[in-house]
Amino acid sequence: MSWTNKYWQIVNGLYWVPSYLGLTSIPKKYWKVDGDTVSIPKEMTNPVGPLYRRTRSGEEYWQFVRRQEETFNHIFDLTFSILPGDVVSDLFGQFVSAGFGHNYDAYDGDLGQEYFHGNQVTAPDGFFLARDSILAVELKFNAKTSLDQLAKYMLLFAREEQRNGERKHLDLLYVFNSRPLEKFAAQTGIEAKDVGSDLMDKLIEAVKADGARKLLQENQQAVQRVLERMFSSMLQQDQGDRTLAALLNGFAAEIAAHPLLNVKAD
Repeated sequence: MSWTNKYWQIVNGLYWVPSYLGLTSIPKKYWKVDGDTVSIPKEMTNPVGPLYRRTRSGEEYWQFVRRQEETFNHIFDLTFSILPGDVVSDLFGQFVSAGFGHNYDAYDGDLGQEYFHGNQVTAPDGFFLARDSILAVELKFNAKTSLDQLAKYMLLFAREEQRNGERKHLDLLYVFNSRPLEKFAAQTGIEAKDVGSDLMDKLIEAVKADGARKLLQENQQAVQRVLERMFSSMLQQDQGDRTLAALLNGFAAEIAAHPLLNVKAD
């Protein structure tokens, strides 16, 4: 059994037995039925959040849950947290300015707490740190990118360098399912080759959240320095031949099976 199938078994278990996550069902004996309306005691609800219910089962459920970028991101995170840092460098080296030969660590902390004063400004799909390199990876199968998102990545790079020192290589890698340069330009309004220091005003204007915009303005000099050295790369698909077959073959199979990606893995 592939390790990714193990992951999907876990997801399935959490869906059907949400008590594993600390959630509690409300038995029918507590329901008050009035025609087409069902009410429950107020004390049994979450006073600050919504109510949920299961709406899918069988094949429909699997098609829905596997279409989510979030679940694919879980598998991405697992894969690249297990891979040795030099293998991560080998996988992405041909697509980024840093090239090969780095020993990346996958960041596994709380970005909001450590970089943004408790605010969850951005959540990269992949964030890898090495002695002389920073690499962020953004997966775009269905969701769109924007100048707002690009600005937050620039802020993240700036904050990391403020914390741990300036790096020689700064790489932001976008993974699209097709036509990466065309899609990036259409969704952000700029060409990838135009990511540079003269973009600062547009980035500040594009940030929607007040807290993130304030952080960007407060760190404008550091972000400007990042923009001067930034290298943005676009990737349609990667079909590398690696030695860690059990791990990477499972990941490749998951890529091929993902309904939003529409690529074939060798």
